[in-house]
Amino acid sequence: MLNVILFAVVCGLFGEALELGRLRAAGLPIPGVGLRVTLFAAYAATGVAASLLASLAGSRRWKAAAALFAIALVVPWANFELLPAAGSARSILGSVAVALVAGVVGWWVAAVPRAATIAALALAIAANVEVPSSLIASKPSGPDAISAVGRPNLVVVLIDTLRADHLGVYGYDRPTSPRLDAFAREGVRFERTVAQAPWTKPSVASLFTGRYVHRHGVIGSLDALDSDLPTLATVLQAAGYQTAAFSANPWITPEFRFDRGFSEFESGRAMAAQLTNLYRTVRRVENVLKRVGLSVPLGTWVFHWAGRENTSNRDRDEAQARAVVDWLGKVGGEAPFFLYVHMIGPHDPYDPPEEFARAFARSTDEAPTLPPARVQTVFEKAEPLNADTLTRLVDQYDAAIAHADSLVGSILDQLAASGLAASTAVIVTSDHGEEFYEHGNWRHGNQLYDEVVRVPLLIRGPGVERGVVRSDPAMLVDILPTALALVDVKPSAEVLADVDGRSLLPAPGGLEPSTFTEHWWLQGGTYVAQAIERGGLKLQTARDEGRNRAGEQLYDLRRDAAETENLLEGGTFAASELEELRALLATRSGTEIRGSGDTLNEIDPETRERLRNLGYLDDAAGR
Repeated sequence: MLNVILFAVVCGLFGEALELGRLRAAGLPIPGVGLRVTLFAAYAATGVAASLLASLAGSRRWKAAAALFAIALVVPWANFELLPAAGSARSILGSVAVALVAGVVGWWVAAVPRAATIAALALAIAANVEVPSSLIASKPSGPDAISAVGRPNLVVVLIDTLRADHLGVYGYDRPTSPRLDAFAREGVRFERTVAQAPWTKPSVASLFTGRYVHRHGVIGSLDALDSDLPTLATVLQAAGYQTAAFSANPWITPEFRFDRGFSEFESGRAMAAQLTNLYRTVRRVENVLKRVGLSVPLGTWVFHWAGRENTSNRDRDEAQARAVVDWLGKVGGEAPFFLYVHMIGPHDPYDPPEEFARAFARSTDEAPTLPPARVQTVFEKAEPLNADTLTRLVDQYDAAIAHADSLVGSILDQLAASGLAASTAVIVTSDHGEEFYEHGNWRHGNQLYDEVVRVPLLIRGPGVERGVVRSDPAMLVDILPTALALVDVKPSAEVLADVDGRSLLPAPGGLEPSTFTEHWWLQGGTYVAQAIERGGLKLQTARDEGRNRAGEQLYDLRRDAAETENLLEGGTFAASELEELRALLATRSGTEIRGSGDTLNEIDPETRERLRNLGYLDDAAGR
């Protein structure tokens, strides 16, 4: 029995150390004690199970147990990080190969138990020791500290998962957004704004840095903002602004360094637990059990002590709105402020308060409905739903938007009540939209159709014209230079020269801007989707190395806003326009991902010359 306990302790230490090492290698801070204890206990329990199973091996029990534990530890990681889609021949063969190697290594390690125990203890100590933040702190990026007295305040409100075409001001026929509709009439509305990515973390990183996704490198679940990248907050903080952020989205938190430049940062629950291989393994087992009719909350059981607060989106937004209103009521001093507010209500599971849900229900069945699981690439189709269920989903989504709209209204009301409205520039936007099976998928995260990447952009403030609608395309990367222009803060030429966006105010002349959006997933075989649009023509490309698939789609948004007719499958278009879009996409893609060795599209000399003749390579904003 003592040997079983010792083996379990070594397994617990080793498993926890590897999980923490993976998080820390990505630059993330050490998670809380609750999660660390959970990891240790779960891997210790795995060790107990391995030792009991290996008891059948007789005298070689501990070697067999170590081999089984190594297989259980490594195979899930390989499937999540290295191997292609589960169930494919390559995935199965790869799993077998990884299991064989892991088993041999585990068997060999068990031959030197004392050395293995010392190594596990040393790894656990190293993984649990935090590096003092003073050794890794970065300096604010921007102009030298100057007096900011008299400059406007700046508020950026981002409503997560808000597609533009579900707002009244963008033509929606349901009353989802009375406050935002009124807000738009007081400033400028951009008819077409494109998010830089189809999910939150890379998209917000583009908003903060003014860079395309492959240029800031925040592309995966473990990626965090680099400490040396200037952000809107670091520039304004260096210019003398008070800075504060309130985020209800667990991706936009200090653990991914989104707090850089903010003196105050209040955020929702952390994501550390969900980033572990243990969590992903447990969730995958849950999904397998669901397919056979068993609904077992393994994740809740295993991570009960990990501090996983899981309040509803509506509760998080309401608590956050109260905190923002309270902060605005107390903010003072001569220095102006920059406030970032990230709301999450319209994100699935679409859980608005009951009064909003009733107001938008078109069905007598008021039971909450969740969207089915999404697929991961444009080469797949998700499970469809019947019309009634789809209607309930959209009703819940619209009700969640209306709830978020009312909370934005409370923030605007506080600005007015505090006498700050006239001296505050306010920008309202979103990080991405949401799919309701328009192109065979649900939720968001990988496709680049307009229901996912077209977002609202509304701006009001000192010097901004009222009631203006702009038709020239905009992007989230434009918000950083636009916001700095709104508050008359001029960072160093080096900062602005390295952003991909342009200031949207005043309206540009000359060459019509293009938009660019992208999605990268480098786990289990590279999947990349990119889209470029200019003059109403939108080109999408995708390649899935795990499934050995690639494809192109071309849409004319001027007459096919819903993107239903791929012109490359029999439609009419000018070949020269297609080649120009392909060439322009090559310039936007760059040559590599920041912080990665992954090579992207090189631009050949002929393409470069053609683009220069068109005027694009001379555009300082890279647009």
